[in-house]
Amino acid sequence: MADRFPSLDDFSAEPSGTIGSPTGTASSEDFLARERALLGEDADQFATPNDQRLQTAATVQDAGDDGMLVVGGGGENLEGVEAVGRFDSSFPALESQNEQVAPGGTITGTSSAFQSSYSTYKQPEEETEAIREWRKKRDEELARRSAASAERKAATITKAQQDIDDYYESYNKRTDRAKERTRNEAEDFLANREDTAAGGTSWERIAKLVDVSGKGSKGGASGSGKERFRELLIELKKDEGAPGAAGV
Repeated sequence: MADRFPSLDDFSAEPSGTIGSPTGTASSEDFLARERALLGEDADQFATPNDQRLQTAATVQDAGDDGMLVVGGGGENLEGVEAVGRFDSSFPALESQNEQVAPGGTITGTSSAFQSSYSTYKQPEEETEAIREWRKKRDEELARRSAASAERKAATITKAQQDIDDYYESYNKRTDRAKERTRNEAEDFLANREDTAAGGTSWERIAKLVDVSGKGSKGGASGSGKERFRELLIELKKDEGAPGAAGV
């Protein structure tokens, strides 16, 4: 039993560092080395995952001190080292200075580049032969339609002006004919009035004012009811000795 368990005197000496202090890694390494030396082959029976992590951290520290990286300890140990590295990168020390933060706390720079909402000007591509041919035909068709429309418009305006001129010319002719007819009728009326007032018997002058032609209803035609009056008036006209022929 004595050869398997160390004496209490061996623990009287205080280790050079304590766990949790800045030199805790070196003290833990020395402690584990002494325990393993005392236990001998039975040291693996008392090993724990914490012992393995401490030994791995010590190995990494030794490698960092020597300027070399020693790989060992398996995937679990590497995960622990990586976790420590991620923690340090995510939560840097407060003493570290951020060059992108001004003294007042204003952010002076970002890691990502500025993305402008305006795209750069792009030179338009040259039109193909087919597009140029289509554009030429389109312009020619538009010009032809515009010319045809202007020609139709001019023809419509010319025809409208000619129709207006013809209308006024016809109107003036009709007006002139109406004036001439009215003037002739007025002259005939005045002449007939003078003729009926002079010469002949009274029945002759009366017969000039009454239509005794025998044509139509006005002239005393047969069946009009005026034929007897017409016949009587004609007989009185011919008889100079008829009553009232000499006038009043």
